[in-house]
Amino acid sequence: SEVVEGVIVGEGSVIAMGVFITQSTKIVNRATGEISYGKVPPYSVVVPGTLPDPKGGPSLACAVIVKTVDAQTRAKTGVNELLRD
Repeated sequence: SEVVEGVIVGEGSVIAMGVFITQSTKIVNRATGEISYGKVPPYSVVVPGTLPDPKGGPSLACAVIVKTVDAQTRAKTGVNELLRD
């Protein structure tokens, strides 16, 4: 994984292997569809992904927030289990 150019990663976030985030990388929240740039919210689990081109062109790389974990889940679960769920 590589996080560059002043991207802010919130406390307790887990960035999976292969994720590349810059200020211009789209960060997609899978649960809400919200797209953001430059900041990963606290306690997010982030994996690499792609967004299809609406015109049928090549897909673009993005980072996908697959879940946000609460304090109770963090207390019970290790990092590897968060990524595998």
